[in-house]
Amino acid sequence: MRYLFISTIAAASLAGTAHAAVQTSFMPGGSSATAGFTIIDTFDDLSGVTINSGTVIVQSVNNGSGAPPANSVPSGTSYLSVLGGASATINFGANTTAFQFDWGSIDSYNTLTIASSAGNLVIVPGSASFPNDANGNQFLPNTNGLFTVWGDAGETFSSITLASKSNSFEIDNLAVMSGAVPEPATWAMLITGFGLVGFAARRRRETMVHTHA
Repeated sequence: MRYLFISTIAAASLAGTAHAAVQTSFMPGGSSATAGFTIIDTFDDLSGVTINSGTVIVQSVNNGSGAPPANSVPSGTSYLSVLGGASATINFGANTTAFQFDWGSIDSYNTLTIASSAGNLVIVPGSASFPNDANGNQFLPNTNGLFTVWGDAGETFSSITLASKSNSFEIDNLAVMSGAVPEPATWAMLITGFGLVGFAARRRRETMVHTHA
């Protein structure tokens, strides 16, 4: 549990220094939505997604076109997969002050562009902007977890763009927060809570699998 907390704070700090008004965190094994967030897309279809180029699909299976985020609750539901050479944009409503989603089998060839009132922030897994594991593992918590973004007071977010150089960039359960955002100290406690909730949910799923095996 200590490892989860430290890795999340490190990710938030390093990403934050690259773009002062925008902060990010990654909680291995965590899942959306957490307290204060409302899910706006579970990706049952592409109605909320603008395809900029290439092939973008929703599916629930694990195949050559993608794998469901291992951390998503409930498991086995549909998810968004942006295939190699493709790009897709998801727009947010007015006054979106934070958002989060389940990010699965994270790869170094995934690129996330966050559009905010302070400008664009580009997140590349495995780089200085997002120093997490990025080897595409479809099951381990370090590459399947809860990605959360928030801003300083007054910061708002208008969209995210997902692009990938190879198969695939997979997400599920996109959630947003509108209105006032918590103070920095409160965010630190919330991040820790994300980890506890995600860890507990994961342990429950593992216990159920062993029980029914």
